[in-house]
Amino acid sequence: MDQAQRRHLPLHFQALASPVRLRMLEYLAEAGEESVKALAEHLRMSQPRVSWHLAMLKRGGVVRQRREGRQVYCSLDQEAIRRHQRAFWEMLIEKKKIGVRV
Repeated sequence: MDQAQRRHLPLHFQALASPVRLRMLEYLAEAGEESVKALAEHLRMSQPRVSWHLAMLKRGGVVRQRREGRQVYCSLDQEAIRRHQRAFWEMLIEKKKIGVRV
């Protein structure tokens, strides 16, 4: 695993470390793509609060966003999630191969 991947892993796991963000991810997994406004309505949260949580998820490589006019749509970034999972497991396997105890 390269250093950039290693530095980004904490951001990825920090993004997942909130029950609110996990609820958001569950909803996006079911809905596919959703507007921030619709996501806020579904979660019964203010739009600024949803946007803050989405920024954390985006920084952690969990969601992607696209703008269409004034609307912002978000969806899971499944490829990035897979990349982070692979990097995490490679890190653990790498340590095990050389006999380092974690």
